[in-house]
Amino acid sequence: MQSLIAFLAVLVGVAVAHPMILSPAEQNQQNKDISAKEFLRKMFPADSMVSFNRSDDQVEVDIVERLRALGLREAANITEQVDLRQVLRDSNLSFVTLCMPSDKAVQKWRQELPAKLRPNQEAMKNLVKAWVVSGRVESSQITDNQKVQSLNGAKLRFNVYRDAKKMITVNGARVIGADRKASSGLIHVVDKVIYPLPVGNVMDTLADNQAFSVVVDLLKRAGLENEVRNSDPITVLVPTNAAFQALPSGVLDDLKKDPAGKLRNLLKYHVISDVKYSVSLSSGQRLRASQGDEISVARDSDDQILLNKQSDQSKASRVIARDIPTTNGVIQVVDRVIFPSQKHFVLV
Repeated sequence: MQSLIAFLAVLVGVAVAHPMILSPAEQNQQNKDISAKEFLRKMFPADSMVSFNRSDDQVEVDIVERLRALGLREAANITEQVDLRQVLRDSNLSFVTLCMPSDKAVQKWRQELPAKLRPNQEAMKNLVKAWVVSGRVESSQITDNQKVQSLNGAKLRFNVYRDAKKMITVNGARVIGADRKASSGLIHVVDKVIYPLPVGNVMDTLADNQAFSVVVDLLKRAGLENEVRNSDPITVLVPTNAAFQALPSGVLDDLKKDPAGKLRNLLKYHVISDVKYSVSLSSGQRLRASQGDEISVARDSDDQILLNKQSDQSKASRVIARDIPTTNGVIQVVDRVIFPSQKHFVLV
């Protein structure tokens, strides 16, 4: 009996030492208000940082003061409002990695985020928990498309871009201050608030919103549903329903008549077999689409991202909603359907 009690005590100790793992359904319910699905639904309506003093049964975390000492006053205020101290105590973590936004990032987020997208207190608490990872994630050890489970249960995706110089991102937010150490923690300072959170793959995220019903239907017709659902990593340049409706008369019907040919070729021109967050896109860059052709990238004076810009800028496809995260990649919403070069694609 004593050995059984000892064994159970060990099990209890192990359980307490790790964050609770939620089922996918529980994670989705918890993160519903801060999910990429909800973000898209509202955007396109239908029509050295941590210090620990361990005791036997809890972790004392003076995180707010540490953040303020580093000049991250906005992040400190947020963590205080959601009582992240208590969250970390309850989790009994011995080491954490935090991905915290700079003051400028928080201020910009508040200024630009529409009121309908602002998280309430409980949703904000869940969001902040997604910025916390149990264990050590040092910048020198991060690999491209590495996924790490957060305290929230949602996974953070790290990317390493090396076009001009090395750049690390977390769910599309650029790391501008890495590996700020404390006795039992690390902080990566990022230039953007990590929001919204991924709760489904690309196909699920699109299918949940009627504003993208046309592209969802076309992907199914072309036999690309499973590819978009299961490929990882993936970037999908997603035209809205309005973009398809703006095509010249007869074009969409013509595409539907040849689902395995013209339609499939066109849709695969909107798919990139890598994760390309907006921060990684620069003027002069050329992206290789999954059907083989290239897509040119330009940024104008207002920092708008234009794809396949010609001499007539009005014909370029503009990214109108950036960096919608999914569990297998990212969605970039565009305002025009992008066509491959005419030598490889004939409409009629």
